[in-house]
This record gives sequence, structure tokens and C-alpha cells, in this order.
Amino acid sequence: MRLRLVHTLSLTLLAFAGLAVLALGGLTAWNLRNGFGNYLAARDVEHLERFAEVVAAAVAREGGLQVLQQGKLDMGALMGELDRAASLPGLPGRPPPREMRQPGPDPFPERVQLLGMDGSLLTGASLLAGSGDSGPIVERPVRLNDVVVAMVRMKPAPKLPEGGEARFLHDQYRVIAASSAGLMLLALLTAALLARRWTRPLLAVQEATQRLARGELAVRLPAGPDLADRSDEIGDLVRNVNRMAEGLQRMEGARRRWLADISHELRTPLTVLRGDIEALQDGIRPLRQEAITVLHEEVLRIAKLVDDLHLLATSDLQALPCHFAACDASALLHSLIRRFEGRACAAGLTLDLQLPDHLATLAVQWDADRIEQLLANLIENSLRYTDAPGQVRIGLQHAGDKVSMVVEDSSPGVPAAQLAQLCEPLYRSDKARARQHGGSGLGLAICEAIAQAHGGHLDVSASALGGLRISVSLPQRAQAQASQQPAAGHSA
Repeated sequence: MRLRLVHTLSLTLLAFAGLAVLALGGLTAWNLRNGFGNYLAARDVEHLERFAEVVAAAVAREGGLQVLQQGKLDMGALMGELDRAASLPGLPGRPPPREMRQPGPDPFPERVQLLGMDGSLLTGASLLAGSGDSGPIVERPVRLNDVVVAMVRMKPAPKLPEGGEARFLHDQYRVIAASSAGLMLLALLTAALLARRWTRPLLAVQEATQRLARGELAVRLPAGPDLADRSDEIGDLVRNVNRMAEGLQRMEGARRRWLADISHELRTPLTVLRGDIEALQDGIRPLRQEAITVLHEEVLRIAKLVDDLHLLATSDLQALPCHFAACDASALLHSLIRRFEGRACAAGLTLDLQLPDHLATLAVQWDADRIEQLLANLIENSLRYTDAPGQVRIGLQHAGDKVSMVVEDSSPGVPAAQLAQLCEPLYRSDKARARQHGGSGLGLAICEAIAQAHGGHLDVSASALGGLRISVSLPQRAQAQASQQPAAGHSA
């Protein structure tokens, strides 16, 4: 049989409450018994001292020491006088009621005796000297004109109360037991209420996660004092489930958009390739070198797109493989300027390198091929989408252990609302123009994957030249990344 969490919590809380109630009830009963026994013992001693005063008064009234020596004092008369004296108003320490003193097998008169100074028994019961099971014999002097003329002795009452005292203790025990039972019932109700309050949001989380597992990614746990608005760990759990659902929904939307974009990107060159091949098969186009060249270009375009997709998929699954070695960042930029200078001039653009004098050489530890691929993509992106006459500017900065490389261009720019989306795979701010220039929409995504593999990142913003500004920030000495954040999120 499966034990639900609400039952487990209820039983746990009830067990702790039960142990606390039993411990408190047992301690109270034990303390009551010991305290009541001490009270009875103190009451007996006080009663004995009052009895000594009654004896002293009787001796003084009846003629002094001769009364003691002749044994004319009667214990019954003395006890009667003790009762009358204790019943007078204003006298503290009244003895217990008669029904508590007489019916028992060990009443007070049977435990008291009067002794002379020589130890002879003058009146009262015969007591054993020393101590018994109930405790040591208690003695008090009888004084006449500040002179001790006799001694009164008392055998302590049994440790286990009997008679009226026992009934009193039993009544108190019943009250303690009833109170404990009431507290247990209250603890049971409280445990059930608390367990239900704690498990209610957990049941809601369970239902939500089951729906998420079934693919209902739009499910959310509502706000409220019992769910998302709680300030404890359960509230954190509810909010984390909502954030997880939002993340899964975004990932699912990105996955579907990714598949749709990939299929769309592959459909266009495949359609062109299919049309050209069918035209050659039908004899509409003669099989010449020009036709083969066109087919080869389309195949290369598809192969380039597939390679880019494979690179992004690799960076998503694991850290992008990099081979770090010492190289010169300044020399790397000079090499790229020489590589693209001719294309920039042919496109009516100027390609400038802004390199401070103190950075004529800058030793770094990077994967030179990957960084060259990153910068080449950025420069290629600027050359494609910058209007002539225009300008493409490349800069290098070094601060501490960080190296920043900036590629910015002149107009046209990108609307501010679209800057955050430029690094999403297959995203184009102007899709028609991008295809016209031959871009796959994966360039910036690949750049960010390379930067993240080096422990760096990309920043995209508007350029002061009127176009786009992309800053690449890398550590001067990069190290292999143990894990890679998903890079499927950035390109133009």
C-alpha cells in the first residue's frame, strides 16, 4: 500500500507531538508526585512543631514539670487541643481535613510520641529509633520558659500517599491524562491541517509536471498565497517549475522554428539544383561547362550550409573543439586586412585597422584558426551588407587579461528592436536581401559559438558609423571549456 506524503507528514507531526505530550505529561505527573510528597512531609513537620507548642502550653497550664514526670498528659487530649488550636482563624499551617487524616492506616496520632529528657516514653505510640522505609525520625523540642523540658518525635508518613492524599493524586493524574488526550487530539487535527497545507502545492506541482511530461508546455502554476506567492522553499519550487515550463516552451518553439528554417533554407538551393538538373535531362539546357559550374556552385552552397549547421550542432552538444596555442592577435588582424582589402575596394568600401602603437604585437593563447574564422565571418558580414561608398573599421583593445576586437561598419543599420535577435540561427533582418547576398543566417551564431569556446562572448550594438558594431571579448589566455552553453542562439 502506497503511503501518501500527506499521511507521512501527518503521522510524523503527530508522532513528535505525541512524544512531546507524553514527555510533558509524565514529567508533570512525576513532579506532582514528588512535590506532593514533599508537601506532605513539610506539612507533617509543621504539624509536629505546632504539637510541640501545644504540649508546652499544656505543661505550663497544668503545673509545670510535675505533669510531665507524673505522665498525666493524655495524647488524645493533646490531639484535640491541637485540632482546636489549628481551627482558630489567622493561624497558618492548618492540618488537613479530618477525612484526610483519620481513615488511613497511618494517621498522625499513631506516628507521634512524647519523650522525657532521659528518653523515657511519656505518652504516644511506640516508635522505632533511627529511620525506616519512610525516612528518618523527626524530633522537635518542647520548651518551657526557653528551657527544653521534653522532646516530641514523629515517624514520617509512608512515601506512597494513602487515603485522601492518594485520592487527590489520582484525581490529578486523571486531569493530566485527560489533558494529554485533548492535546493529542488537537495535535492530530493540527498535523492534518498542516500536512494538507504543505502537500496541496506539491500536488499542484505534481499535476503540472505530469502535464509537462505529456507535452502540455503552456501549463503554469497560478499565483496565490498557497503557490507561487509563497516565500518559503515550496514557493521557490513552484516558481522554478513555472520558469522551467517557460524555458521548455521557448526551447520547443525554437526547435520548431529551427526545423522550419532549416527546411526552408535547404529547399531553395535544392529547388534551383533540381530545376537545373531537370532542364539538362529534358534537353532544355545543353550540357556545357557553364551549366556544370552552376550546379557545382549550388552544391557548394548546400555543403556550406550543412557544414555550418553541423558546427552549431556540435557546439550545442559539447564544447567546440579548439586547439589553443600561442599566437599574435595583432598579426592575425593584419593578415585578415590583407585578405579582404581587395574585396572591400572592389565593393566601394574602405577597410581600416585601428591598432594602438603599444599593441603592435599582442601575445595571446587562442585557437588561431577558429579566431580567424570568427573575424572572417564578421568582416564578410560587413562587406555584404554595407552600402557603397562605406566604411568597415576593425579595432583591437587590451585591458587586464581581456582582449576586445571590434568590427563596425557604416549604414545601413539594424533597428534597435532586432539587435537582440541577430545572433539567433537563421535569423535575418531582411531575408530577401540576405539571400540575394548569399548569406545563410548562421554567421553570427558560429561566431558566438567560437567565442564561448574561448571563454568569451559577443556584444551587438549600433555603430557610431551608422551601421552595426560587434565586439568580441576574449580572455588573453583561453582555456578549454568543460561545458558549453547552447550557442544556438545567434547569427545574421
